[in-house]
Amino acid sequence: MTSRRAPWVLSCALIAFAVGALAQAPAPAPTPSPATTATQGLPPSSPTPSPSPSPSPVSAIRNKLAAADLLSAESVLEVHRAQHGEDGPWLVGLSWLARGALMLGDPSRAQRYAAEARAECKERMAKGASLEKDHDLETALGAAIEVEAQRLEQLRGPQVAADYARREFATLPALPAAPSLHSRIQKRINLLTLIGSPAPELVSEDASGPPPPTLASLHGKPVVLFLWAEWCGDCKAQATSLARIRSRYAPRGVQFITLTRYYDEPEKHAQEKARADSVWKAVYADVGPLPAVTSTTSMVRYGGSSTPTFVFIDRRGIVRGYTPTRLTTEELERRVAAIEK
Repeated sequence: MTSRRAPWVLSCALIAFAVGALAQAPAPAPTPSPATTATQGLPPSSPTPSPSPSPSPVSAIRNKLAAADLLSAESVLEVHRAQHGEDGPWLVGLSWLARGALMLGDPSRAQRYAAEARAECKERMAKGASLEKDHDLETALGAAIEVEAQRLEQLRGPQVAADYARREFATLPALPAAPSLHSRIQKRINLLTLIGSPAPELVSEDASGPPPPTLASLHGKPVVLFLWAEWCGDCKAQATSLARIRSRYAPRGVQFITLTRYYDEPEKHAQEKARADSVWKAVYADVGPLPAVTSTTSMVRYGGSSTPTFVFIDRRGIVRGYTPTRLTTEELERRVAAIEK
């Protein structure tokens, strides 16, 4: 880089020196130097653009993993590292190798990659990197913790995996910092422990539509929680099936409640709330107005890092289903019918 820029920098310095000398010389001005003459009439030079961020290897890695080709995925990351160093995209790619190894049935490789990603995240945070400002760091750390929890579940059972995830959760900075990472680790804990447990009470920090009831006040009635985000495409794709199931089961006493949180900075919450209300009226018109809770605390507690997420609560207030994913109409009805009994 320096060798390519040196002639240009030297030329600019000579031009600046010549122009400065002309400005200070008494009249009549001396004949301009060839360098000065060559630059007359040319537009001023543009500032040097800041370097573009390095491309992410994640898409190529995911394609290789989808083809069950872990070795090629490893090669993709190796090439990225040689070209761009251990940057943020490299760190995310490393965490994807951990996920891919586990998915392809290689738990020892998954453990190694997850441990490497976890150690790299720890080192970067020790040097001052911020989970709130570094999305690559946040993503890689969450993936590394999730992979290790899944590995432990396979080898030693859900209780050991849940204990590990809880310990990692306890090391995270307190809310409101990194709510997405909190939600992601809590989602893994919920997948291991929430079904069969009492549904955590909703903590309403803001609301839209009909006033949201407490879960305690709904004992005796089945409840479906729909965790969503106004920008979420998969949530919008769920609108038709949600409308059909609600029209069928709401008259029979099943309660439907939406839960979301603010994703923008506090000064933008009013606009974000208006936008969410507008999206609901436009996209979810057939669902109709529902009690709507806005709460970072509850979104984290219910592990709302994946939207949509459904939580199915029976008449006794016990969670009978927890699905952080889209559902077909048939599957959604099966889950609702199970808590209606």
